[in-house]
Amino acid sequence: MHGAGCSGANLEKTETAIEAMADGDARWEAQKEIAAAQDALLSGKMGACSMHLTKAMHVGMIK
Repeated sequence: MHGAGCSGANLEKTETAIEAMADGDARWEAQKEIAAAQDALLSGKMGACSMHLTKAMHVGMIK
């Protein structure tokens, strides 16, 4: 899995895509990952932010 760059723009783009997803487990999981990515970004933990953002981007494709 290729890591996504952790930036406000990438978070916003991913969040917009998640909002367009149908309700269900995949969307809920993606929203959890976005929240974790935002928390990591605010804490300056770029590696963790990137990991969570990447998971959020891929969760819709996995399920």
